[in-house]
Amino acid sequence: MKKTITLLGVEGCPTCARLDARVREALESLSGEIQVEKVTNPEKIMEDNAGGLPAVIVDGIVKAVRRVPEIEELIVWLS
Repeated sequence: MKKTITLLGVEGCPTCARLDARVREALESLSGEIQVEKVTNPEKIMEDNAGGLPAVIVDGIVKAVRRVPEIEELIVWLS
């Protein structure tokens, strides 16, 4: 089954950049089809209404807000 991970953040945000890097690392450990969406448009971020930035949404469920999850957490969410 295909999973989708959505990352909400803003350009130039160091925490958001750390999140991107960590997600890439986690994806290297996983097989299967995982679609990664990055949302930086403020209007779209408000629509998703995760409650803060950066945010991680997996298959429509908010998993992390205002923090960068550990690689192990990301792997569990995406497995």
